[in-house]
Amino acid sequence: MAKPIREPRATKIVATIGPRAETGGELVRLLSAGVDVVRLNGAHCRPGDIARRVALVREAEKALGRPVGVLLDLGGPKIRVGPIVGDTTVWEAGDLVEIVPGRVPGSGRTISVTYPALLSEVAPGAEIRIADGLIRLKVEKRERGSLRARVLAGGTVRKGAGVNLPSSALSAPAVTPKDRRDLREGLEAGIQFVGLSFVRSVEHVKALRRLLAAAPVERRPWIVSKIERVEAVRALREIAAASDVLMVARGDLGVEIGLAAVPGVQRAILAVGREKAVPVIVATQMLESMVENPVPTRAEVSDVAGAVHDGADAVMLSGETAVGAHPIEAVGTMDEIARVAEAQRPVAVEAPERSATSADHTPVVCDMAVVAARRSGARAMVVYTASGRTARLLSKEGSRLPIVAITSSEEVRRRLTILRNVVSFRIPTSSSVEEMIASGDAVLGAHGLGGATVVEVSGAAALEGATNTVRIRTLRPSAR
Repeated sequence: MAKPIREPRATKIVATIGPRAETGGELVRLLSAGVDVVRLNGAHCRPGDIARRVALVREAEKALGRPVGVLLDLGGPKIRVGPIVGDTTVWEAGDLVEIVPGRVPGSGRTISVTYPALLSEVAPGAEIRIADGLIRLKVEKRERGSLRARVLAGGTVRKGAGVNLPSSALSAPAVTPKDRRDLREGLEAGIQFVGLSFVRSVEHVKALRRLLAAAPVERRPWIVSKIERVEAVRALREIAAASDVLMVARGDLGVEIGLAAVPGVQRAILAVGREKAVPVIVATQMLESMVENPVPTRAEVSDVAGAVHDGADAVMLSGETAVGAHPIEAVGTMDEIARVAEAQRPVAVEAPERSATSADHTPVVCDMAVVAARRSGARAMVVYTASGRTARLLSKEGSRLPIVAITSSEEVRRRLTILRNVVSFRIPTSSSVEEMIASGDAVLGAHGLGGATVVEVSGAAALEGATNTVRIRTLRPSAR
């Protein structure tokens, strides 16, 4: 017998997996603890890793009996310190150092940086930040073949350390040749989301959209634009409008704009997500201490709860689940924090009024559905969706009511795993709206909504873009 719909956790959990997830039932345990979307870090994937891990997710999905989304996070053009003789060198504040492009072995006060356009795009006065901003330099002079920079904050420089150039306009493409290979493997394996790193303008999102156009519509992943560069913050609304999902990538973002500015920018991104009806994932170091410890710090608990209170659609774990010592505990902790924070949230986050176009009234219909649900005392909102778009719009309306999405596509169900407050069920493909509603009623009754008042959002045809109807219905009581 089907289980009744219980009070769901509205906020979704994204968790990164690595090689450990391929051993001894680890992935099933991770998903059972509460993971909704599995993240694959493309920067650490070798050929074959993506396909193999997606296949494992599908096996685990069957064991759990619920859909699981897969996010392939493309590595992008990561800039790093080149090789160093002895692997490290130590710089002190005030040192004058030399930076050369390429992978020339460095030593002493000279290192290389793996960005070919370093000399043409990084000018005197620009800042260079190494190792998540722990080491800071200011460029004083551009010479033939190198940059001369003064050390503002010193420390140990290690080979392979990340390099950020926050005050320089960079021309590096957002999608590298390796990313293209990873994307091909991911599309063949069946991913639901693709993360775009190093986004600096809406053109980067459009370029990835063109790459995805060759994939069949029903298997075309949603684009997750990672906001981690200062240019992306400046172009936030344009990037959001062109994206399917946004990610607050707080690691590089903190290096780029300064740690103190990150909380305000995070809230701005969440606000734009509500405005544009785009889901937002809050990521990076949410429970970082649990990489080593079985319990989080109080500050980490407040961080996760704050993101939930501010309306994040999903919160993400990275090293905590990929390489940490307590991955299951980390997921369970995040699940508990989110549930308690949702229960404490005093009021729903208001969504802005949205306008319709002459061809698509769906945004207005979703606004009306929320009002109808509130005034009728409905137990749930039910949406019939062919691609997930209507469910996505409804999820950004800020209502606390569960949204039950009903679709004939398992691929759509997997995409819906990122949406706040959405649960989904699959029905057979219907030849008429009446048949679709009858199938949906049977599912709702089997899951505890028999006899309940619901607000139903549907259309004159089982097609996305035809959503034009809101109905308040009391379902038939379930047969005992």
